Amino acid sequence: MIGTSLKEGGASAPYNMAYSQQTINMVMKAPKTLGNQLGRWAVHHNFSVVRISQALGVSRQSVYNWFGGGEVFVAYRPTVTSLLKILQTSSTADEAWRKTCKAFNLSN
Repeated sequence: MIGTSLKEGGASAPYNMAYSQQTINMVMKAPKTLGNQLGRWAVHHNFSVVRISQALGVSRQSVYNWFGGGEVFVAYRPTVTSLLKILQTSSTADEAWRKTCKAFNLSN
């Protein structure tokens, strides 16, 4: 499902920046919690932490904590679950972002 090689980000950085090998390793070694599943799919699609934090209304540090196996606070579980489903059913990061914007009423 998830490889460890990712393409470099394009001109639309920071939304399209590749994850560092250190972050990829952290995600792959962490317990498979809800937040870690979000991280695995984010890495798979190269879907940025900036976009995740924007969609969910949380800090980037919270997202990284979740990626590393940290607990998703109960109030955020429904939206994290929704975003996870979007990532799981999308073919690309761009498709996931379009679906996320629609689902979370965000502007592109």
